[in-house]
Amino acid sequence: MKTSIRRSSLAFAFAALASTATAQVTTYTQDFESLNAADMSALANDGWLVFGNVFDSGGGFLYNYGPFPAPNDPNNAGFSVIAGGMGGAAQGAQYLNAYNDYNNLGAHMMGELVEANLFQEFIVDASNANQTWTFSFDYLKNPMPFNGDGATTTQAFIKVLDPGNGFALVDFQTLDTTGASTSTWQSDSLSTTIDPAWNGFIFQIGFSSTASNFDDSGRFYDNLELTSSTGNPPGMAPYNQDFESLNVADPNALSTDGWLVFANIFDPMGGFLFGYGVFPAPNGTGGFSSLLQGGSVHMDVFSDYNNTTEHSAGNTVEALVFQEQPIGAQDSGTNWTFSFDYASNPANNPASPSTTYAFVKVIKVSDSSFATLIETQLDTTGASQSGFTGGSIGFTVDPSYVGEVVQFGFASRATNFDDSSRLYDGIDWSEDSGLGTPYCAVNNNSTGGPASLIATGSLTASDNNFTLVTSNVPAFQFGFYVVSDMQGFVANVGTNGSGNLCLGGGIGRLIFPGQIINSGASGVLSLTVDLTQIPRPATVVSVMAGETWNFQGWFRDTNAMGASSNFSNGLECLFN
Repeated sequence: MKTSIRRSSLAFAFAALASTATAQVTTYTQDFESLNAADMSALANDGWLVFGNVFDSGGGFLYNYGPFPAPNDPNNAGFSVIAGGMGGAAQGAQYLNAYNDYNNLGAHMMGELVEANLFQEFIVDASNANQTWTFSFDYLKNPMPFNGDGATTTQAFIKVLDPGNGFALVDFQTLDTTGASTSTWQSDSLSTTIDPAWNGFIFQIGFSSTASNFDDSGRFYDNLELTSSTGNPPGMAPYNQDFESLNVADPNALSTDGWLVFANIFDPMGGFLFGYGVFPAPNGTGGFSSLLQGGSVHMDVFSDYNNTTEHSAGNTVEALVFQEQPIGAQDSGTNWTFSFDYASNPANNPASPSTTYAFVKVIKVSDSSFATLIETQLDTTGASQSGFTGGSIGFTVDPSYVGEVVQFGFASRATNFDDSSRLYDGIDWSEDSGLGTPYCAVNNNSTGGPASLIATGSLTASDNNFTLVTSNVPAFQFGFYVVSDMQGFVANVGTNGSGNLCLGGGIGRLIFPGQIINSGASGVLSLTVDLTQIPRPATVVSVMAGETWNFQGWFRDTNAMGASSNFSNGLECLFN
């Protein structure tokens, strides 16, 4: 691995002035085999951007332009194209050709230096702190010269820019590819470790060339990988989509936005037959999904009607359309909410027997079994044809899910070509700070900080979807929850007690079978509460709309006097 700082740091800082990045630094791989070489937007759809800087012959900065979506330029005139014909066994049929912006005729003809940058862009997230990221790639010099090399230079790079300080370049790792072989592909990499102070900074990986007088600059790149070699693996990230910015006419619009599809086939008795996928989500092909323009843009999710064999045979096609994210160690114990608006397509036959639902599920990928570890659904079968209804699903990341993937999306179960179309919009996937109102003074426990209690799910009593989650509990300690309709305060409760009880009146203990739980390695206590079975000192009651209940986590701990116990904060919840 080679690293160096080059003179064009100012120019690279300009390249981020109009940043378009929205995603945290995360794993990226590309071998270009799946991209459509005939599609002029293929590189742009994969997230590639370009930017040009122009210098006088002495290296003095003159002006810049961009960023723009990267072209897949069949004329080999500006920045980039998907090429083929020179790949080895490891490179396959297609690869990236990165070169100068020869469309800037004025600069080249005047002998000015054009620096052409081609890159992927991310935003550094707090979860990326202290991670070491490696950008690896294969490369080859274009063996078919046109005008000769002249003084052209080329390089691969990783760079980090501070948008709050004039886009100052705070980290710049480069590898010179100027002298690349014209016959043998080489492999190399660049690495950088993310400083916690870079939270919110711009992170770019890519390639550049500096050329003049139309000198040759083409370099082929393939088998690109951006991976985290140390620290936490990439984790979950917020996602929201109202579909207004997607091109309804683009058949790749949904797949470019990360949507995937999968189908399961069942016989008429419900027996599983087979599955197929995962595939990029289509737009407007008659199967799974499309964008629908109706005043505003919605995502239309339906059965795979292209599977005429199974529909005609009377088998049930379960068609799933979803986003997928890795679960990292930093996600353990966090709470997420998948919310959305939904409606039935007005063109549907209201008597259709098809069923539809939204879901959040965890898929076990660590052992390649792809088993479903947990799934929560919200039925959208009875959606209105006259307007949208809001829905949401809560999800708490159990420590055992780390290393697996979470999927959130929509599904239908249909046969005999029955109508199944449901419209979805206003999609939001985000970390949830919890329900209710925290209260009461909390003492530190043996972790050095206080335990924090939140609730997820719903405060609608009839939903009976309510989960208590306490984080920052000492690892591998047992605990349970206490509940009351009154608040109070008693300091240092229990033998050698270090915590404060924040409940009053008749206090119930949630200690039915399965309700005494262990915090495990992550130090998290999570319990889904049956709102029809709330313990009181001498009975069990149901939570009713309009009632306020208070909860608190109580767990084993140690202090200077030996074995002890401690509490979380109190949490006041008004149910409706």
